[in-house]
Amino acid sequence: MKNRQVTLLLFGYLISLWHSTFANEPASATKTFTSSQTLFANPERGWITHRFSNDLYDVNSLRESAEKVSLVLIKIDISAYKNSVHIGQSKLNEIRSALDTCRQQGLKVIMRSAYSWNLVLAPEPKSIETVKTHIMDMKPIYYQYEDIIVAVEMGMFGPWGEMHSSYFSTTNTQLYYPIKTAALQQVHTTYMSALPNTRSVLLRTPYYIRQIFNSNTPLSSAEAYTGTPKARTGYHNDAYLASSDDEGTFSYGWSRAQELAYISQMTRYAFFGGESFGTPNSAYNKAQNAMLESKQQHMTYLHRDYYKPIYNAWGTAGKEEFTRKLGYRFQLKTLSYSKEVAPGGILSFSLKVQNIGFSAMHLTRPVKLILDNGKTGSARITYNTNLSVDPRNWTPEANIISIDRKLRIPANISQGVWQLLLILPDNNTRLQSDVRYTVRFANENIWNTDGTHVLTKDISIQASASGSRTKDNVFQEVTI
Repeated sequence: MKNRQVTLLLFGYLISLWHSTFANEPASATKTFTSSQTLFANPERGWITHRFSNDLYDVNSLRESAEKVSLVLIKIDISAYKNSVHIGQSKLNEIRSALDTCRQQGLKVIMRSAYSWNLVLAPEPKSIETVKTHIMDMKPIYYQYEDIIVAVEMGMFGPWGEMHSSYFSTTNTQLYYPIKTAALQQVHTTYMSALPNTRSVLLRTPYYIRQIFNSNTPLSSAEAYTGTPKARTGYHNDAYLASSDDEGTFSYGWSRAQELAYISQMTRYAFFGGESFGTPNSAYNKAQNAMLESKQQHMTYLHRDYYKPIYNAWGTAGKEEFTRKLGYRFQLKTLSYSKEVAPGGILSFSLKVQNIGFSAMHLTRPVKLILDNGKTGSARITYNTNLSVDPRNWTPEANIISIDRKLRIPANISQGVWQLLLILPDNNTRLQSDVRYTVRFANENIWNTDGTHVLTKDISIQASASGSRTKDNVFQEVTI
């Protein structure tokens, strides 16, 4: 009986402690954000333009162009090294110089190497070992410029590096035959070794991906972003929306509907991009179907300059909608938060976000909250914390994502009215302070020129506020 009374008293004490700690937490306020139709550049997505590594003309104006271009496909001509064991140092230096220029201009890149940039049958070396060595010659560059390299298109085989009409094709005496599976697998494996494990290689057809992995099953959510070879393999289509089989892209026994179903699943978690081709206003590339299939295939990037008559047929409104929707486009919906908090107290925080773009964000980056006293210069004080959230999971299919957190306010914070800011900087420390590489949300009246977004300006920090508190002097998430 005595033990039971002790237990009841202890239980009562814990209930009382819980009530005093949490039941009196300050009341919350709710804010609704206004969406924006503004066109702006965002990293790792959107319209892409092509430049040879020795001719980066007009790259200084891309970000402010009508299409807000922040992505460049760097075309690397290695034809001079077809009969050489290694790519020459002068070419490697040229590539580094091109990437330095892109970094200076706030651009990111996708890369493709080829032994011919014209319709030439079997332009590559006759030794697969030479091809593999040339890929490995690029390895130091892939690591040195990992911060701005989004992905690498496999290239290497055939004219334009489009992976047909190759010495390693199933028939190598005629144009347009596919690459043999063994050669595909060897070059893919080499890229997996040459690239940082955070970066992907993109193949010219979904069929090639199925051949490499000997599987008709697309990349799953369980394997996505795990760093396996399959998770690091995407797709590009350089005859996008050209015909029922996209000029041979889907000519491997599957119907277009089957191919699109496979692509739709895979590209939830992997990059997809390309360039359009065909007769303008055809059944496939007309504006309505282009929008539908780009959403279905989770398109991240599309060549701005080819094929312009197709884009012109969409009209200005259609082109601008692609400028908004290619890749991710995040919008803030609502914020619920504690309007008054004591120093050392708990700020309750619930932010709702939606991705209205075609695709997920496929490279991770931090999601940071900043408490800011709203002052400038030496009088400005900020506290920063990373949220335990991965923005790659903010997919179009997820609809509205709710980020619900409890945040400990520093005990030594000055009393007054504080702002709460949000920022998604680049994951690479070299670029984290460069606003051109931060993500901008599609909302009105929240974007600051330093890359932060104003969530609210009216969090009152007062010693008289109700709720629990500690003596911790760190702004951070807490588990309750």
